[in-house]
Amino acid sequence: SGPAAGSPVDAERRLALVIGNFGYRDAPPRNAGNDADDMADAPRALDFHVTLVKDADRDAMWQAIARFGDALPEVGVGLLYYSGHGIQVDGKNYLVPLGASFDNKGDVPFYAVPADLALERMGDADNRLNIVILDACRNNPFQRRFRSVSRGLARMSPPAGAFLSYATAPGKVASDGVGDNSPFAAHLLRWMPEPGLRIEEVFKKARIGVKKDTKGKQIPWEASSLTGDFYFAPRYTGRAIDVAPPSAGVKRLSIRSDGIGKITIRERSVNPE
Repeated sequence: SGPAAGSPVDAERRLALVIGNFGYRDAPPRNAGNDADDMADAPRALDFHVTLVKDADRDAMWQAIARFGDALPEVGVGLLYYSGHGIQVDGKNYLVPLGASFDNKGDVPFYAVPADLALERMGDADNRLNIVILDACRNNPFQRRFRSVSRGLARMSPPAGAFLSYATAPGKVASDGVGDNSPFAAHLLRWMPEPGLRIEEVFKKARIGVKKDTKGKQIPWEASSLTGDFYFAPRYTGRAIDVAPPSAGVKRLSIRSDGIGKITIRERSVNPE
């Protein structure tokens, strides 16, 4: 059998897409920008090549997900993290871009990004393992506007070889918290760099911490179809990993999108070639 993920000889490539939407006109999530920045830095320090997209309209989100999906067949591990507003309509989940305006629930599929699109693109890549983290269960103005819109996100099933996590249970609403990060992001940032923890242990520890911090009001949820082990941080080191962003290997791109102005897409690699 092959080497376990996280061993010294495990050289498979890791790729991450982090999307943070926070500049909404109505009810902007207070710390979604910080969450996106920090959740880009943490995987970057763990040998992921990271693309960070902030305040994206629908076209920019589609483009980022498409580029990410196209690159996945060449890597071993893919990670998608989304922080921002999400909405559930008729049992389907949508990620809300900047500039989206919904007059009725029928507008949502046209102006938002279906969450299952990302799952399908990742599933089609046929790489070893994919991770999807949706920190998109915050209370949002769209739920109040349409009576038929349900609270939180609907349950989804991960494709083969995937691990799916929500900031809170399906149908529930997550907290922005009182610190620089949401409770969910804060505990993921605490435990992802911890050496020797399997992915299931990382999310279990995060779940315990969030439940404690929110006095049981928020309990993160996961669904998995993994058949092997995965470690964010190598098992063979005895020290914690510094998650400060590296200074090398910086690549910056700018995209101009109608309706929201300038989007910055930042790509950085820990060990640039």
